[in-house]
Amino acid sequence: MDELVTRHHAVIARLLWRFVRTPADLDDLVQETFLRMVRGLPGWRAEQPFAHWLQRIATNTGRDYFRRQSVRRRWLVEPREDDPINAPALEAVDPAADPAARAAANEVKTLLAHLPPDDRTLLTLHHLEGWGLAEIAAQFGWTLTATKLRAWRARRHLRSLL
Repeated sequence: MDELVTRHHAVIARLLWRFVRTPADLDDLVQETFLRMVRGLPGWRAEQPFAHWLQRIATNTGRDYFRRQSVRRRWLVEPREDDPINAPALEAVDPAADPAARAAANEVKTLLAHLPPDDRTLLTLHHLEGWGLAEIAAQFGWTLTATKLRAWRARRHLRSLL
């Protein structure tokens, strides 16, 4: 089990940093992903690549995180300073050493935080992680046409925020 975690930790952390704004949240999501992996190992089919299966778990973990943050934001009476969504000054957990890239990532994450969870996940995977729309559709059980339409609407919504 330790070998699986060691082998895949960097890839999973790189994928999940796009979903979070603080190192603590990143650690929590990575840990949650590996816990879900352990619980789901009996259901893993050997004919499918393990790395893809684990990335799917990580993506669903990030998507669930977006949903929890969205619900949390709706129920907060007053935004708190330490809330990652309302704290644009927090440093992103970006593997890039360039401060300008880190600042741009913070800006993108702040804008994406205003989108619904599924739209945020779709745009994150497509534009920031480079996943194809067909791959995202398969990931979430959507049709390709519905995924294209969701992406178009999400980009339109993002443009209106700008």
